[in-house]
Amino acid sequence: MSEKEKPVVSIEAFIYGQDNSRMEYDIAIPIDDPSMIGKPDKLSPYTQLRLASVMNDMKSGHRIKCEFCGAEDARENYMTVASHLHLPAKGEPGWMGRPSPGPKLTAYIHGVCRMNGPCGKQARGQGALLGMMTMAPQEASFDDGNYDDTVYPKNGSCAGCQADASVEKTLQRCGSCKTAQYCGPDCQKIDWPRHKKTCKWIKGSRWVNSEQEIKVFKENPNQKKSIVVPKV
Repeated sequence: MSEKEKPVVSIEAFIYGQDNSRMEYDIAIPIDDPSMIGKPDKLSPYTQLRLASVMNDMKSGHRIKCEFCGAEDARENYMTVASHLHLPAKGEPGWMGRPSPGPKLTAYIHGVCRMNGPCGKQARGQGALLGMMTMAPQEASFDDGNYDDTVYPKNGSCAGCQADASVEKTLQRCGSCKTAQYCGPDCQKIDWPRHKKTCKWIKGSRWVNSEQEIKVFKENPNQKKSIVVPKV
C-alpha cells in the first residue's frame, strides 16, 4: 500500500500564545497497519509518537509569547489531547449510524516560558479544565510531572540550528509544508533526515493574531473555519 493509499489519523492542533494568538495546524498521520483502526489501545501510542515528531515542525512555525505571562517567549509546550481514536475507518458507520470521519484527535497546546514556574502551573490547570470542556475521551498525559531548569529552543526558532537568535531573523519556510522555518539551506539540510517524513503530514497551517486576523501559510481546502477555544 502506497503512502497516499493509507488511511490516516486526522489531527487538529492549536498552539496558544498571549491573548489567544495561536498557530493552527491540520495534520494527517498515515496508519501503517490498518488493523489498528478501531483499537485505540494500539492506535494511541502509535499516534502519540508521531505527533511528538511533527511537534518539532509545529513549534518552529511561529514565534509565540508565553500564553500566561506574555512577557517572555514560549519555549515549552504543554499539550492536552481530546481523542476520537476509537472511531471506525472513514466512511464506515460511526456514531449514531452516521458515516465515520475516521480516527482523529485534537491537540490543545499551551506555549509556556517555563514549565517549572508559575506559568507552567497555570498551563497544567488550564489544560485539565480545557480537557473537560472538550467532552471527548482524554489520552494518557504527555506530562510526566518532572520539570527542571533545562532551557529549550524558543517557539519560532530555526528547526535546524534551533538558536535563540534565529527568532529575530527573517527565516525561510519549507517550500512544501510551509511550516518548518530555517535560517537558510545549511540549517534545512541538517534537519532534512528528520523533516523529510513529517513534511508530508502537514496539510494546512495558519497564524491567528490577538485581533483574530488569520494569515494562511499553507491552504487546506478541507479546513474548517478557524475556531476560538474559550478561555477558562
